[in-house]
Amino acid sequence: KKSGDMVAKALLALAMSVPLAAGVKITTRSSGSLTSARRGSDRAYEYIMESMSKNDINDITQESLQEDVELAKQYRGKSAQVWGAVSEDIWMDYVLPPKVATELFSPWRKEFHEKYWEKASKYADAGEAVKFLNEQIFKDLNVSYMREYPGHKPDQNWMESTKLHHASCTGLSIMLVSACRSVGIPARLAMTPAWVTSSAAEDCKHGLSDEDQNHSWVEVLLADGKWHYIGASEASEFDQTWFTAQAAKAIHSTKESFKNSIYAVSFKPTEFVIPAPWDRKKQISVVEVIDRYTQKA
Repeated sequence: KKSGDMVAKALLALAMSVPLAAGVKITTRSSGSLTSARRGSDRAYEYIMESMSKNDINDITQESLQEDVELAKQYRGKSAQVWGAVSEDIWMDYVLPPKVATELFSPWRKEFHEKYWEKASKYADAGEAVKFLNEQIFKDLNVSYMREYPGHKPDQNWMESTKLHHASCTGLSIMLVSACRSVGIPARLAMTPAWVTSSAAEDCKHGLSDEDQNHSWVEVLLADGKWHYIGASEASEFDQTWFTAQAAKAIHSTKESFKNSIYAVSFKPTEFVIPAPWDRKKQISVVEVIDRYTQKA
Protein backbone atom coordinates (compact mmCIF):
# COMPACT_ATOMS: atom_id res chain seq x y z
CA LYS A 1 0.00 0.00 0.00
CA LYS A 2 2.86 2.37 0.82
CA SER A 3 4.30 1.77 -2.63
CA GLY A 4 0.94 2.56 -4.22
CA ASP A 5 0.64 5.75 -2.18
CA MET A 6 4.09 6.84 -3.30
CA VAL A 7 3.20 6.29 -6.95
CA ALA A 8 -0.04 8.24 -6.52
CA LYS A 9 1.83 11.13 -4.90
CA ALA A 10 4.40 11.10 -7.68
CA LEU A 11 1.63 11.24 -10.27
CA LEU A 12 -0.03 14.14 -8.53
CA ALA A 13 3.23 16.04 -8.32
CA LEU A 14 3.89 15.39 -11.99
CA ALA A 15 0.47 16.60 -13.05
CA MET A 16 0.25 19.77 -10.96
CA SER A 17 -0.35 22.84 -13.10
CA VAL A 18 0.06 26.54 -12.42
CA PRO A 19 -2.49 29.28 -13.20
CA LEU A 20 -2.21 30.70 -16.70
CA ALA A 21 -2.43 34.39 -17.46
CA ALA A 22 -4.50 35.18 -20.54
CA GLY A 23 -2.61 34.43 -23.72
CA VAL A 24 0.63 33.35 -22.04
CA LYS A 25 2.21 30.17 -23.40
CA ILE A 26 3.83 28.06 -20.71
CA THR A 27 4.65 24.45 -19.95
CA THR A 28 2.45 23.36 -17.06
CA ARG A 29 2.82 19.58 -16.96
CA SER A 30 5.98 17.59 -17.35
CA SER A 31 6.10 15.08 -20.17
CA GLY A 32 9.24 13.45 -18.80
CA SER A 33 9.64 9.79 -18.00
CA LEU A 34 7.54 8.36 -15.17
CA THR A 35 8.69 5.45 -13.04
CA SER A 36 5.99 2.80 -12.79
CA ALA A 37 5.60 -0.93 -12.42
CA ARG A 38 4.96 -1.22 -16.16
CA ARG A 39 7.76 1.07 -17.35
CA GLY A 40 9.60 -0.38 -20.32
CA SER A 41 7.07 -3.16 -20.80
CA ASP A 42 4.16 -1.17 -22.20
CA ARG A 43 4.88 2.13 -23.92
CA ALA A 44 1.19 2.87 -24.53
CA TYR A 45 0.32 2.56 -20.85
CA GLU A 46 3.39 4.55 -19.85
CA TYR A 47 2.49 7.32 -22.31
CA ILE A 48 -0.99 7.69 -20.84
CA MET A 49 0.39 7.76 -17.30
CA GLU A 50 2.89 10.47 -18.25
CA SER A 51 0.21 12.60 -19.89
CA MET A 52 -2.51 12.37 -17.26
CA SER A 53 -3.59 15.54 -15.52
CA LYS A 54 -4.39 15.90 -11.83
CA ASN A 55 -8.11 15.50 -12.57
CA ASP A 56 -7.47 12.41 -14.70
CA ILE A 57 -5.58 10.74 -11.87
CA ASN A 58 -8.49 11.25 -9.49
CA ASP A 59 -11.01 10.16 -12.10
CA ILE A 60 -9.70 6.88 -13.54
CA THR A 61 -8.82 3.71 -11.65
CA GLN A 62 -5.70 1.78 -12.62
CA GLU A 63 -7.81 -1.24 -13.56
CA SER A 64 -10.03 0.81 -15.90
CA LEU A 65 -7.02 2.48 -17.46
CA GLN A 66 -5.22 -0.81 -18.10
CA GLU A 67 -8.34 -2.30 -19.67
CA ASP A 68 -8.82 0.73 -21.93
CA VAL A 69 -5.20 0.65 -23.11
CA GLU A 70 -5.40 -3.07 -23.89
CA LEU A 71 -8.59 -2.57 -25.89
CA ALA A 72 -7.04 0.28 -27.88
CA LYS A 73 -4.05 -1.91 -28.74
CA GLN A 74 -6.31 -4.80 -29.68
CA TYR A 75 -8.45 -2.67 -32.01
CA ARG A 76 -5.48 -0.93 -33.63
CA GLY A 77 -4.61 -3.81 -35.93
CA LYS A 78 -8.19 -4.18 -37.12
CA SER A 79 -8.50 -0.55 -38.19
CA ALA A 80 -5.08 -0.62 -39.89
CA GLN A 81 -6.28 -3.45 -42.14
CA VAL A 82 -9.24 -1.37 -43.31
CA TRP A 83 -7.96 2.23 -43.45
CA GLY A 84 -4.20 1.82 -43.20
CA ALA A 85 -1.85 2.23 -40.27
CA VAL A 86 -1.29 5.60 -38.61
CA SER A 87 1.98 6.71 -37.06
CA GLU A 88 2.79 5.87 -33.46
CA ASP A 89 2.61 9.52 -32.42
CA ILE A 90 -0.79 10.09 -34.02
CA TRP A 91 -2.19 6.87 -32.56
CA MET A 92 -0.98 7.72 -29.06
CA ASP A 93 -2.20 11.32 -29.20
CA TYR A 94 -5.57 10.91 -30.93
CA VAL A 95 -6.75 7.29 -30.64
CA LEU A 96 -5.30 5.89 -27.41
CA PRO A 97 -6.35 8.53 -24.79
CA PRO A 98 -9.22 7.43 -22.51
CA LYS A 99 -10.72 10.94 -22.45
CA VAL A 100 -11.40 13.61 -25.06
CA ALA A 101 -11.34 16.79 -22.98
CA THR A 102 -12.46 17.61 -19.42
CA GLU A 103 -15.34 15.15 -19.16
CA LEU A 104 -15.56 12.61 -16.35
CA PHE A 105 -14.19 9.26 -17.45
CA SER A 106 -16.82 6.70 -18.43
CA PRO A 107 -15.66 3.59 -20.35
CA TRP A 108 -16.67 4.04 -23.98
CA ARG A 109 -14.16 2.22 -26.18
CA LYS A 110 -15.57 -1.31 -25.94
CA GLU A 111 -19.20 -0.15 -26.03
CA PHE A 112 -18.79 1.91 -29.19
CA HIS A 113 -16.46 -0.55 -30.91
CA GLU A 114 -18.78 -3.51 -30.44
CA LYS A 115 -21.76 -1.48 -31.55
CA TYR A 116 -20.26 0.22 -34.63
CA TRP A 117 -17.13 -1.55 -35.84
CA GLU A 118 -18.85 -4.03 -38.14
CA LYS A 119 -20.82 -1.35 -40.02
CA ALA A 120 -18.15 1.36 -39.94
CA SER A 121 -15.47 -0.99 -41.28
CA LYS A 122 -17.53 -1.66 -44.40
CA TYR A 123 -16.61 1.83 -45.61
CA ALA A 124 -13.29 1.69 -47.46
CA ASP A 125 -12.89 5.42 -46.91
CA ALA A 126 -12.42 6.54 -43.30
CA GLY A 127 -14.20 9.81 -44.04
CA GLU A 128 -17.36 7.96 -45.02
CA ALA A 129 -17.09 5.91 -41.84
CA VAL A 130 -16.94 9.14 -39.82
CA LYS A 131 -20.05 10.46 -41.57
CA PHE A 132 -21.82 7.19 -40.79
CA LEU A 133 -20.88 7.46 -37.12
CA ASN A 134 -21.90 11.12 -37.02
CA GLU A 135 -25.35 10.23 -38.22
CA GLN A 136 -25.85 6.94 -36.41
CA ILE A 137 -24.60 7.36 -32.84
CA PHE A 138 -26.87 10.27 -31.96
CA LYS A 139 -29.85 8.54 -33.54
CA ASP A 140 -29.17 5.25 -31.74
CA LEU A 141 -28.54 6.87 -28.36
CA ASN A 142 -31.33 9.42 -28.78
CA VAL A 143 -29.11 12.41 -28.04
CA SER A 144 -29.73 15.81 -29.61
CA TYR A 145 -28.38 19.31 -29.24
CA MET A 146 -29.83 21.65 -26.63
CA ARG A 147 -28.27 24.70 -25.02
CA GLU A 148 -29.87 24.47 -21.59
CA TYR A 149 -31.81 21.67 -19.90
CA PRO A 150 -32.18 20.13 -16.41
CA GLY A 151 -28.91 18.52 -15.33
CA HIS A 152 -26.97 20.25 -18.11
CA LYS A 153 -23.15 20.09 -18.08
CA PRO A 154 -21.29 21.43 -21.11
CA ASP A 155 -18.62 18.70 -20.97
CA GLN A 156 -20.81 15.66 -20.44
CA ASN A 157 -19.37 12.25 -21.22
CA TRP A 158 -21.29 9.94 -23.54
CA MET A 159 -23.10 8.17 -20.71
CA GLU A 160 -24.33 11.41 -19.14
CA SER A 161 -25.55 12.65 -22.53
CA THR A 162 -27.31 9.34 -23.18
CA LYS A 163 -29.15 9.53 -19.87
CA LEU A 164 -30.22 13.15 -20.42
CA HIS A 165 -30.88 12.74 -24.18
CA HIS A 166 -29.33 16.16 -24.80
CA ALA A 167 -25.86 17.66 -25.02
CA SER A 168 -24.09 20.91 -25.82
CA CYS A 169 -21.84 21.25 -28.87
CA THR A 170 -18.97 20.17 -26.60
CA GLY A 171 -20.86 17.13 -25.31
CA LEU A 172 -21.85 16.10 -28.84
CA SER A 173 -18.25 16.50 -30.00
CA ILE A 174 -16.97 14.36 -27.12
CA MET A 175 -19.35 11.60 -28.22
CA LEU A 176 -18.28 11.70 -31.87
CA VAL A 177 -14.56 11.81 -31.06
CA SER A 178 -15.02 8.81 -28.76
CA ALA A 179 -16.89 6.87 -31.44
CA CYS A 180 -14.22 7.61 -34.06
CA ARG A 181 -11.40 6.59 -31.73
CA SER A 182 -13.25 3.38 -30.82
CA VAL A 183 -12.87 2.18 -34.43
CA GLY A 184 -9.30 3.45 -34.72
CA ILE A 185 -9.85 6.72 -36.60
CA PRO A 186 -7.71 9.56 -35.17
CA ALA A 187 -10.02 12.28 -33.89
CA ARG A 188 -9.90 15.29 -31.58
CA LEU A 189 -12.09 18.08 -30.25
CA ALA A 190 -11.52 21.48 -31.88
CA MET A 191 -12.92 24.75 -30.59
CA THR A 192 -12.75 28.51 -30.33
CA PRO A 193 -13.14 30.34 -27.00
CA ALA A 194 -14.90 33.18 -28.82
CA TRP A 195 -15.93 33.92 -32.39
CA VAL A 196 -14.94 37.23 -33.92
CA THR A 197 -18.26 39.03 -34.34
CA SER A 198 -19.19 42.26 -36.05
CA SER A 199 -21.64 43.28 -33.34
CA ALA A 200 -22.92 42.22 -29.93
CA ALA A 201 -26.30 41.59 -31.52
CA GLU A 202 -25.00 38.96 -33.95
CA ASP A 203 -27.00 35.76 -33.67
CA CYS A 204 -25.77 32.95 -31.42
CA LYS A 205 -26.30 29.58 -33.05
CA HIS A 206 -25.63 25.91 -32.34
CA GLY A 207 -24.30 26.19 -28.83
CA LEU A 208 -22.58 29.56 -28.93
CA SER A 209 -22.80 31.10 -25.48
CA ASP A 210 -24.32 34.52 -24.98
CA GLU A 211 -21.19 35.57 -23.12
CA ASP A 212 -18.37 34.61 -25.44
CA GLN A 213 -19.89 32.70 -28.36
CA ASN A 214 -17.57 29.73 -27.90
CA HIS A 215 -18.09 26.64 -30.02
CA SER A 216 -16.75 23.07 -30.26
CA TRP A 217 -16.57 20.63 -33.17
CA VAL A 218 -14.56 17.61 -34.36
CA GLU A 219 -11.42 17.11 -36.44
CA VAL A 220 -10.45 13.74 -37.95
CA LEU A 221 -7.28 12.64 -39.72
CA LEU A 222 -8.10 11.09 -43.10
CA ALA A 223 -6.24 9.16 -45.80
CA ASP A 224 -4.67 12.29 -47.31
CA GLY A 225 -2.74 12.79 -44.07
CA LYS A 226 -4.61 16.02 -43.28
CA TRP A 227 -7.01 17.00 -40.51
CA HIS A 228 -10.57 17.75 -41.63
CA TYR A 229 -13.38 19.23 -39.56
CA ILE A 230 -17.06 18.43 -39.21
CA GLY A 231 -19.81 19.48 -36.82
CA ALA A 232 -20.98 16.78 -34.41
CA SER A 233 -24.56 15.66 -35.10
CA GLU A 234 -24.65 17.84 -38.22
CA ALA A 235 -25.25 16.70 -41.79
CA SER A 236 -22.47 18.33 -43.80
CA GLU A 237 -19.39 17.62 -45.85
CA PHE A 238 -15.93 17.90 -44.33
CA ASP A 239 -14.61 21.46 -44.11
CA GLN A 240 -18.00 22.84 -45.21
CA THR A 241 -20.16 23.67 -42.23
CA TRP A 242 -22.43 26.49 -41.13
CA PHE A 243 -19.50 28.02 -39.21
CA THR A 244 -16.87 27.84 -42.00
CA ALA A 245 -17.19 31.54 -42.86
CA GLN A 246 -17.16 32.49 -39.19
CA ALA A 247 -14.05 30.40 -38.49
CA ALA A 248 -12.23 32.17 -41.34
CA LYS A 249 -12.39 35.38 -39.27
CA ALA A 250 -10.41 33.87 -36.38
CA ILE A 251 -7.38 35.77 -35.06
CA HIS A 252 -4.03 34.29 -34.01
CA SER A 253 -3.33 34.24 -30.28
CA THR A 254 -1.06 36.90 -28.81
CA LYS A 255 0.46 37.60 -25.41
CA GLU A 256 -2.54 39.81 -24.73
CA SER A 257 -5.33 37.48 -25.84
CA PHE A 258 -5.99 33.90 -26.89
CA LYS A 259 -9.78 34.19 -27.15
CA ASN A 260 -10.36 34.51 -30.89
CA SER A 261 -8.10 31.76 -32.23
CA ILE A 262 -8.91 28.11 -33.00
CA TYR A 263 -7.44 25.19 -31.06
CA ALA A 264 -7.44 21.40 -30.91
CA VAL A 265 -7.50 19.80 -27.47
CA SER A 266 -4.48 17.64 -26.62
CA PHE A 267 -4.39 14.87 -24.01
CA LYS A 268 -0.61 15.13 -24.09
CA PRO A 269 0.71 18.18 -22.20
CA THR A 270 1.59 21.08 -24.50
CA GLU A 271 3.20 24.48 -24.02
CA PHE A 272 -0.14 26.20 -24.57
CA VAL A 273 -2.67 25.84 -21.73
CA ILE A 274 -5.90 27.85 -21.59
CA PRO A 275 -9.06 27.86 -19.48
CA ALA A 276 -11.64 25.52 -21.00
CA PRO A 277 -14.21 27.78 -22.73
CA TRP A 278 -17.05 25.62 -21.41
CA ASP A 279 -15.77 25.70 -17.80
CA ARG A 280 -13.13 28.30 -16.96
CA LYS A 281 -12.28 26.58 -13.68
CA LYS A 282 -10.70 23.79 -15.74
CA GLN A 283 -7.57 24.07 -17.87
CA ILE A 284 -6.79 22.26 -21.11
CA SER A 285 -3.65 21.69 -23.14
CA VAL A 286 -4.19 22.76 -26.74
CA VAL A 287 -2.53 23.06 -30.14
CA GLU A 288 -3.29 26.18 -32.17
CA VAL A 289 -4.72 25.10 -35.55
CA ILE A 290 -6.08 28.39 -36.86
CA ASP A 291 -4.22 28.38 -40.21
CA ARG A 292 -6.31 25.53 -41.58
CA TYR A 293 -9.42 27.65 -41.15
CA THR A 294 -8.20 31.08 -42.22
CA GLN A 295 -6.08 30.19 -45.26
CA LYS A 296 -7.32 28.84 -48.57
CA ALA A 297 -6.01 25.43 -49.55
